[in-house]
Amino acid sequence: MSRIAIGFMSLLVVFVAIGCGGTQVTVHGQDRAAGAVGTIDVESLETGNYAVETVVEHLLPPNRFGEGLTTYAVWFQAPDEQPDRVGVLDYDEDDRRGEMMATTSLPTFQVIVTGESDTGAVAPSEHVVFRTNVATR
Repeated sequence: MSRIAIGFMSLLVVFVAIGCGGTQVTVHGQDRAAGAVGTIDVESLETGNYAVETVVEHLLPPNRFGEGLTTYAVWFQAPDEQPDRVGVLDYDEDDRRGEMMATTSLPTFQVIVTGESDTGAVAPSEHVVFRTNVATR
């Protein structure tokens, strides 16, 4: 089993263990990704951090979203700060669905999903699927 799969399963167990009561935000794609629909689920962890699940459905394959794009990156941006790449969506081309789990210490932040030509991108590209603000309860 890959490290990504193990990490995903670990966070899934955490999500199940902590139960309901978190924050959920529904998002809609913009521009070329107008058909995309996503959810951002945030749950508080015992450590004081937050588990964040990003799921996007009806998502074009990256190379159809923009020329030369190969992946979708997820970024968290604290107010008045530069965005930090927290990972890439695990994208299923057949289902046109991408998902990713991450953790953050930020109680308020913006989630940005972008199409990228490189999984190691250091700044979001102009190929924005969506951006939304998240504030935990």
